[in-house]
Amino acid sequence: MKITILGGTGWLGAEISAEAVKRGHVVAVVSRHPEDIKYTLTPDVESLKADAGDYTQLIETIPVDSDIVVNSLIPDPFQPEQFSNLCSNVIRACKEIGIRRLIAIGDACVFKVTPDKMLKDTTFLTPMYRTWFGEHEKTHELYLNETELEWVEIAPAAKCLPDKGGQEYMIAEDALCTLDPLVAELKTPDPDHFPFADSSYISTQDFARAVLDEIEHPKYSGKRICVAWKQKHEMYWEGEAK
Repeated sequence: MKITILGGTGWLGAEISAEAVKRGHVVAVVSRHPEDIKYTLTPDVESLKADAGDYTQLIETIPVDSDIVVNSLIPDPFQPEQFSNLCSNVIRACKEIGIRRLIAIGDACVFKVTPDKMLKDTTFLTPMYRTWFGEHEKTHELYLNETELEWVEIAPAAKCLPDKGGQEYMIAEDALCTLDPLVAELKTPDPDHFPFADSSYISTQDFARAVLDEIEHPKYSGKRICVAWKQKHEMYWEGEAK
């Protein structure tokens, strides 16, 4: 399968590229700085230059023989309001080129922790990050209105950093994926504390594995999902998960 990854030299994009190559897929990476491919785990994959903000560049760069596009772009912290335009360009380019399948990498901050509050509006995120990653809620509306493409929006757990791979993961549809049972009813015992994010974690490696599993065996077309570990594990960046 030919997989084109937008933002494939970035944090999650590079991990998805590595997993795809490991499984024997042909990968092309598109980014503003294609030379950065040498710093990833897949320095020999095709690395192409394009700015997703420039529609002409994008449509001239995405390989026409791609079977699927993975949009792993993230909002620019200095111009987060431009993110919707980037994602709109990606959708439009896929349709014009004739690529039917699109996977968009989302963010867990847009899921609700109470009926009237999203994770991004709690103390889990600083104000800057609330604005920055909150743009994913706007782009979600773009995907919901898209009827021509087979799209899936996949968000990693609230805590997602490099760690050991190979752990079992679980999936929640349009909800924060967490071990905390309170999230199922969107309630919390303390109005000033939201424990859901503390129990929502996955490694970048296992998140990439979940993305490739969906690419190879699609189950969630037209849906937004969140991926997290199914069990608690000791993680190097915070000790034993609680």
